[in-house]
Amino acid sequence: MWPVTLARGIELAGGDFYAVGAGTKQRIISKSRGRRSCVSLGSSMSHKKYIERFHVDQLLNRLTKLGYSNPGDIRESERPDFVIDLADEQVGLETTRAVYQEYVRGSILHDTKCPNSWVITTHLMDGRKRRTDDEIVADMLNICGEWKDSEQDMRDWGDKIGRSLDAKRKTLNQSDFQRFSQNWLLIYDDPGLPNDTFTYDRACRHLARIFSARSTRSADYDAIFVLSDRYLFRFHNATLSLHYDATEA
Repeated sequence: MWPVTLARGIELAGGDFYAVGAGTKQRIISKSRGRRSCVSLGSSMSHKKYIERFHVDQLLNRLTKLGYSNPGDIRESERPDFVIDLADEQVGLETTRAVYQEYVRGSILHDTKCPNSWVITTHLMDGRKRRTDDEIVADMLNICGEWKDSEQDMRDWGDKIGRSLDAKRKTLNQSDFQRFSQNWLLIYDDPGLPNDTFTYDRACRHLARIFSARSTRSADYDAIFVLSDRYLFRFHNATLSLHYDATEA
């Protein structure tokens, strides 16, 4: 039995969804479909770079919605991860994935330990104490566990993005990082935000809280993008903007 009445299911890509109750929510993942495998990558592209390029392509496909011209050549690099020809200048693009390591472990455990079960991933967060695999599996299978306050869930999401941002600002200011006339950062959010009005109303507010805190580093990115499923946020010239893709599957 669910601890509160199920108000509605907010569908995510692939059939996963959030269950929403009275000010609370649970993130529910359907039966394991197996981890995605990358095949035919070619000898010149590693698995990590392939995933980075996949996320970059998602960003570039939506750039024109934010007023940019169509990008030209895209070249693999290191520190930053890619170099993009855009209009009459080169853009250095660094990428990172904002994800809890416990969520990554939980995804693997779902595949290997309980692939035929529906699981709850709401509470898979990195804490002070590293939980065992058995503790994570038990948490995921506990459908009668405590639901999470929706406001707290959004605050935690903002803090997760903030930690990824801080780490990459440090990278930008290291001596071996190559800078261009424009230096961009793409933060890929995993798992993506749900498609519901509560999240839509609060996502910008929580990101504004993160971006309004002045960076202590001497250099910062010219544009910072946060890609979270349907949501594409951009922080540029002290302004936060959002492109919401209502057609995203």
